[in-house]
Amino acid sequence: MKYVVPGQFLGTAEEYIPGEGAYEDNGRIFSSCAGDMSVDEKNYRINVLSKEKPIHAEVGDEIIGVISEINEPIVVVMSEYLIRNGEIHEYHDRTLIHASRITGHFLDQASRAIKMRDVVKARVVSTRGKIDLSLERPEDGVIYGFCSRCRKPLEKVNNALYCKYCQRTEMRKTSSKYGEISLGLKR
Repeated sequence: MKYVVPGQFLGTAEEYIPGEGAYEDNGRIFSSCAGDMSVDEKNYRINVLSKEKPIHAEVGDEIIGVISEINEPIVVVMSEYLIRNGEIHEYHDRTLIHASRITGHFLDQASRAIKMRDVVKARVVSTRGKIDLSLERPEDGVIYGFCSRCRKPLEKVNNALYCKYCQRTEMRKTSSKYGEISLGLKR
């Protein structure tokens, strides 16, 4: 067995069929994870067996991600990290927040509490078919916000976010841990 890394060229679609841990791009097969490459000669299938099992979101997990779309009343979060039992794991998936799960109060538009490109910390509340998140707890919400006008980072001042470049204040549903990098996590 040969050890390979993500993105490493494994062969061509003329030679093999991509199996577990492999994908095809323009007739070329690449590794999608780090692990041991194996070839099933009988079925012409090439696999990469990762030592790490992929992690799946569960109710109660926390997600850190970036707001990528706002389609009222739904907000799309491109998840980057999953936090479980104080440990952080890389996790890349498309997750959703409904406007009703942002503040815990009636909110007719999600865009009043979060904006595009904001970085949020949220809790997983459902995994049936899609992954639904909630920002209702005080520690959940925007952890890094950017000015709607100039896109510079915002600083937390009292309960609002302030842009020192545009000298304007913006409202968000901020986390009680706004601006804290470590959040007390272990890798």
